[in-house]
Amino acid sequence: MQFIFVDESGDPGKPYKVINGKKTSTGSSLFYIVTALPITSEELFLIEEQIIRIKHKYKFKKEIKSTIIPLTMYKELLTILNKFNLKAYYRCINKETYKGVFAVNGNKRLHNIFDEYNLVKTVYYAAKEKKFTDAEVVIDRAERRLLDGKFDNFDKYLFKRLNSKSIKRVKFITHANSEYVFLMQISDLICGAIRDCHSHKNHHLKDVLDKQILRKIY
Repeated sequence: MQFIFVDESGDPGKPYKVINGKKTSTGSSLFYIVTALPITSEELFLIEEQIIRIKHKYKFKKEIKSTIIPLTMYKELLTILNKFNLKAYYRCINKETYKGVFAVNGNKRLHNIFDEYNLVKTVYYAAKEKKFTDAEVVIDRAERRLLDGKFDNFDKYLFKRLNSKSIKRVKFITHANSEYVFLMQISDLICGAIRDCHSHKNHHLKDVLDKQILRKIY
């Protein structure tokens, strides 16, 4: 079995709006980052063992999040990717220079164009480069992807973009709470490391990862 674990940092809203000719912050994040981590079921078992071991070492019982874990624990968790030579695919958008469409609700095909387009594009390249077939995509359960109380529109869009008549890259889509999925929590750490690097908060976290680990999607 093959899996692609997806998480994001930031939000799909515009960072600024113009009022009386002046640019005013909306409170939305400056960066939007989405990460796709493709792994096999064999790798999943081994990686979860490593995560549990590190959590026990630091006596950490909460959900692993980039904003709350100790820095030393953060770096040790990231080295798991180096150990297994995993590839993490990501798309990082600086909203100050982004010229495309932001969040648009009520679209018949997509609920949130900015968020869903960038997420699906990242997953597509992860699945394609890893040559995955019949994979399960596990995504953080976000209400902004709900339309009429369901994820059906988003799921149809992802299936349509990733699958073709000759290749079925994705078979299942699961919208899960990251609290119960260790590999989604690792995706969150990758997002956090990229975010902190681009915001000049901490570039050392991204530097923990071997250069061949991160694959940027343009």
